[in-house]
Amino acid sequence: MNPIQLISPVTAVFCLLLMASQTIASGQNPPSETHTTLKPFVATFMITAMGLEGINVTNSLSLVKSSDDRQEYHFKSYSMSVGLLAFKKDETRDEQSKGLIHAGRIQPELYSFLQLRDNDARRDVEIVFDWDKQEVTNNHRHKNNQWTMSVPLHTVDKLSYQLSLMLALAGKPEKNFSFNIADGGRIKEYDFEILGEERVYTSLGSYKAIKIHHQRYKKDKNITLWCAPELNYLPVKIIQEETGKPTFVSTLISYQEGMSGK
Repeated sequence: MNPIQLISPVTAVFCLLLMASQTIASGQNPPSETHTTLKPFVATFMITAMGLEGINVTNSLSLVKSSDDRQEYHFKSYSMSVGLLAFKKDETRDEQSKGLIHAGRIQPELYSFLQLRDNDARRDVEIVFDWDKQEVTNNHRHKNNQWTMSVPLHTVDKLSYQLSLMLALAGKPEKNFSFNIADGGRIKEYDFEILGEERVYTSLGSYKAIKIHHQRYKKDKNITLWCAPELNYLPVKIIQEETGKPTFVSTLISYQEGMSGK
């Protein structure tokens, strides 16, 4: 879905959504088991605030058949400032998640996040998942420190949860469900509530979409997503609202399916 602060608000929603935007994590009402498969794609989003273009985000998913019924995935999200924001702050974000898809669930193995500002690394993070030990190792290379923490089964990273969301919606989940996210040295719960169906209009045309309210660990931050079934439940629009801050809107501006390969 990876668009989200104009410097990172819906990034955490969708590709961080990134500059700013799963294995389905178990929640109170976990989505029903599904064996629906994802399809490779390349999707580009524009994030705006107060009507001004600010961040361009490109998310791409590559898939490779693995052993038995497993698939290897490589999900990437790259964002860069555009328009007036580019003059104020030259910043890019490169976020990636690699792992397996098995029985309708995402199982991340490696997550990385690199934030460059004026060609200097502001953040350089790598998270390695060890499912035999049920733990992750966090390596903050920009701070030259590292630590390990335990994680419950079906925990995902802050990028691959977008894939988990797409798989969950395809599996007809309960109205309320949640994912566990390994982020910042602790487990954070992302809660979702299905609000119904709405038609969304974009520059690519209109889509019938599932409207979802997304609540994160910051309770004053409200995120609404519209996910289109005809695009395998990819979010086509995301709105992030936070008290005292501008409203950020992420909208799909290009989409191509079938771009597979590593």
